[in-house]
Amino acid sequence: QQDTANEPPITKQQRQTKNNSPLLTTNNELTAIVDSFPTTSGGRLNYAFGYGSGVLQQQSSSAGMVDIILAVDDPYSWHKENLVSQSHHYSGFARVGGARFVHWMQNFGARLYFHPFVDVDINVMNDVHGIDTATNHHTTSTIQREIKYGIVSTDDLIEDLTCWKYLYLAGRMHKPTVEIDLSTTPSSESDIQEQVVVNRRDEIAEAQQQNLLAAVSASILLHGGGRENEDMTLPIIQLYNTIAGISYAGDIRMQTGAEDPNKVKKLVETPGMKDLWDNMYSSILSDMQSSGILTKDELKLELDFNDIAMRKQLIQNLPNILQLNEIVGDATSKDSILRGSELLRTELANIVAPAAKSQSIKGFFSAGVLKSFKYAMAKFAKGRLKK
Repeated sequence: QQDTANEPPITKQQRQTKNNSPLLTTNNELTAIVDSFPTTSGGRLNYAFGYGSGVLQQQSSSAGMVDIILAVDDPYSWHKENLVSQSHHYSGFARVGGARFVHWMQNFGARLYFHPFVDVDINVMNDVHGIDTATNHHTTSTIQREIKYGIVSTDDLIEDLTCWKYLYLAGRMHKPTVEIDLSTTPSSESDIQEQVVVNRRDEIAEAQQQNLLAAVSASILLHGGGRENEDMTLPIIQLYNTIAGISYAGDIRMQTGAEDPNKVKKLVETPGMKDLWDNMYSSILSDMQSSGILTKDELKLELDFNDIAMRKQLIQNLPNILQLNEIVGDATSKDSILRGSELLRTELANIVAPAAKSQSIKGFFSAGVLKSFKYAMAKFAKGRLKK
C-alpha cells in the first residue's frame, strides 16, 4: 500500500478549481492559523474570519498573504499574552512599550491593531489524499503561510457593523469573507464561559445582518434617479459592485494608487465570487421584494429610483448618522434626488477617509517601519502598476 503520511497538501490551484470554488486557503488552514494564537483567558476570542486575495481568488491572483481578523473580549489582555508567546510579531516600538503601548495604539483609527508579514507554521490535513489506507487516519503536513492579522474588540466590531462609525470592518464585511471555525480551538473554558462566546457570536451575526441590509439600501440610494425616462432597472452585478465600493469612498489608498484600481471589479466578477455575493444578499433582496420595494430576477432588480416613499423606507435601514432628510430628496424636484444620492456619497467618504488615513499612519508604529514600507510597496505594486 502507498504511504501517504508525507504527501503534500492540496495545491492552491486544486483549491480554486475544485467545485469551481474561489477558496485559496482551506478552512482547515484558517483554523490551524487561529489555533496558534491565544484563544481563552482574559482576551477570549469570540469570532474570526479570513478575507482578501490570499483567501479568496480575485481573477489572476495567486495565494499570497492570508488576511485574518480576530475579535476578542479584551484586546489589552490578549496582546499581553501574545507579547509573551509571540513577541516577534510586534514592532520594536510595541515590544519596548509593552501591552499598555499596544492598547493605546489600538484605540487610534478604526480601533484595529494589525500585524503584517507574519510567517506561521501550521499542521493541516491533506485534503487531496484524505485517509491513509494503512492506518485509517487522516494524514497531515506542516506548511508555512504568510499572514496579516488584525485584532479588534468584539464591542468595537459590533459598533462598526451597526453604526458605521468607521466603515472599516463593516465595509470589509460587506464583501465575502470566510468565517473561521472556532469549535476545535483549544479551550479551558467553563460551560458558562463557552456560552458567553456563543452569545457574542450571535450578537455579531445579528449586527452583520443589519450591516448587509444597510449596504443594499445605501447602494440603491446611490443609484438615485432624477431623469424622467430613466430605465428603472439595476443589474444585480452592478449593485454588488456599488456595495463593494462603499468602503473605498474617500480611501486615501485608492486616491494615491496604493490599491489596485480594479479591486472592486475583481471582488465581484472573479469566477465563483458572484455565488458568494448571492449567498450573502439573496435573502435581503427577497425580503425587499416581499415588502414591495423592488422586483427581481436572477440578473436584475426593477424599482422606481424616483419614488420618495421607497427612498424614505430605505433610509430607515441606514445607521442613524446617515438618516438625513436631504438624502431622501423632494417629490417636487427630481434634481433633489440626484443631489441626495451625491450627498450620501459624500457622507460615506467623510466616514471612510479619516479612519483609513489614521489606520495607515498607525501601521508605522504597530508593524514597524520596515514592515510598513514593505506593505506599502506591495500595495503600490498592485495599484499603480495595474493602471
